[in-house]
Parts: sequence; structure tokens; C-alpha cells
Amino acid sequence: MEVHHHPEVEKKGLKEYVLEGLMIFLAVTMGFFAETIRESVSDRSKGREYLKSFVQDLKSDTANFSYLAAFDKRKVEELSKLSSCYDTITNSRGTDGCVLPLVQVASYSLTMNFTDGTLQQLKNAGGFRLLDKADRDSIDTYDHEVAAYKNFEATWFQESQNVMRTNFVKMLNFKTLDAMFPDSGQEHIVLPAVYPNDKALVNEFFNDLKLYKGATKFQGVMLTKLKMRATTLIRHFESEHGPE
Repeated sequence: MEVHHHPEVEKKGLKEYVLEGLMIFLAVTMGFFAETIRESVSDRSKGREYLKSFVQDLKSDTANFSYLAAFDKRKVEELSKLSSCYDTITNSRGTDGCVLPLVQVASYSLTMNFTDGTLQQLKNAGGFRLLDKADRDSIDTYDHEVAAYKNFEATWFQESQNVMRTNFVKMLNFKTLDAMFPDSGQEHIVLPAVYPNDKALVNEFFNDLKLYKGATKFQGVMLTKLKMRATTLIRHFESEHGPE
């Protein structure tokens, strides 16, 4: 049998040819490893930038949590006068001015506007893959708690306020309502502000206020818990990855 040798093998010798092939293989392999390491380092760097940005968002939210929780606390303190005002309206005549401060504090509310730009990027731009599992899990837990708060605010809280406002308008003396607007020609609030003879409507309205007070108090509790969660995350990420 005739054996044909590759000309390069005959020229260089088998040993040199194998060695050259091995060197090429090692060079390609090392290049692959180097590129993988560079990508890994780049991913970790991007992940840290996401976390630093997320921490800044949390700090903004923490300040808002504190402000809104304090606002709710003041409302709950004012609404603590419900029982005495109810007694005044149902047992007296022409002395129902106590209901107006209650309505004023209950008619105005603040909503929580979350700073979630970084969180949306993590979820929609594939940023979560750059984070460790523990960091992903902690952020995901916070995101679920935020979603629960938003749902509460849009349902129980908002609905309790809407019902209260509707029944207040039914119960209110028009001249009193007119005097509450800045473009009104009236200079003084007209009393009685409500129609105390409609006991059922008065009772329903104060029930609405009571439920709204409960919703406001619970909102404050949820905001306080969110603040604690955000503060814990800030401390953790700054401890692990350094402050901004």
C-alpha cells in the first residue's frame, strides 16, 4: 500500500507539526477564556451600576415614604374626633360645624409616586441576569411589596374615599358647600352644614369616615413597612458594593 505524506509534515517533521497545532489550539483557547473573563468582569461592573442606581431610587422613595406616612398620621389624628362630632350632630341643632374640618382633612389625599426607573430596566432590559441570585431575590421581594401597596391604594383606599365624598355631597347644605369654594360670593360658612334630620344618611356618612380612617391608618402602616424594607436594602447594597 502506498502511503502519501502531507508535504508540510515531511518538511517540518511530525513532532514540530503537532507542536505547532497544539500552540494554535492553546492560543485560541486562551483567547476564548480571556474574552469570557472580560465579559464576566463587564457584567459584574454593569450589575454594580444597576444596584447603585437602584439604591438612589430607594433613597428617593424613602424620603417620600416618610412624608406621606406623616401626612396620614395627621389625618388619622384629626379623624379621631369622629365620635364626638357624631354625637354633636345627632343630639344638637345648628352646631354641626365640627363636620367641616373632618371633611376637609378626609377629602384630600396624596398618592405615592415610586421612583422605579432602574427597577423597570432590570425587569425589561435583562438587567436581572447581571445580579447575584440573593440580590435578585431581595429586589423581587421589594417589587412585590410595592405592587401590593399600589393595589391597596387603587382599591380599598381610593374606594373608601370616593364613597365618603359621595355621601357627604348628599348630606351637605348647598350654601355651606358654595362657601367652601374660592370663587363663591359668600363670605361665611352657613350652618347647619348638614341635614341632621336624615339620621340614616348622617350615620352612613360617619360610617364612611370611620372606614376611611381605617384605610388611611393602614396606608401609613404599609408605607412604614416599605420604608423599613427600602432602608434595609440600601444598607445591604452599600455594605456589599460600596456607597455611591
